[in-house]
Amino acid sequence: MKTLISWNQVDRYIDQLCEQVNDHCEQNNYDIADLNGVYGIPRGGLIIAVMISHKLNLPYIDRLQTMYGKRFLVVDDIADSGKTLEQMKAEVFNNALFATIHYNSDSVFEPHFWVKEKLTDWIIYPWERVDARPIQDYKLEQKSN
Repeated sequence: MKTLISWNQVDRYIDQLCEQVNDHCEQNNYDIADLNGVYGIPRGGLIIAVMISHKLNLPYIDRLQTMYGKRFLVVDDIADSGKTLEQMKAEVFNNALFATIHYNSDSVFEPHFWVKEKLTDWIIYPWERVDARPIQDYKLEQKSN
């Protein structure tokens, strides 16, 4: 089953993520401005990162190598298998906070912040094609060309 997410829903989810990040900063006695920026994992996190960057008035980060040892926010659309997020945190970015719109309870990684639990087979965000395949193997396709 596919679930279509609208832009209005995305706006609401982004607001909720931003509230969670703000609350986290307050509870841990630092200001939101102490975050050095927002990075979006390609492809699903890019639009979300730009939206959060605007709402929290934080820089958008496009080069991770400048973030070693700094506190920043990493976003993606979903923690589905969780492998990408887990690898990023374990190998390089222990100082980063992680946020997603959706979270799959079977994921190997739970982000610090998430809004909705994944309850369907496939979520289609407004920036994706409705006929998108459930398993996106675009990386494999690029290598074979």
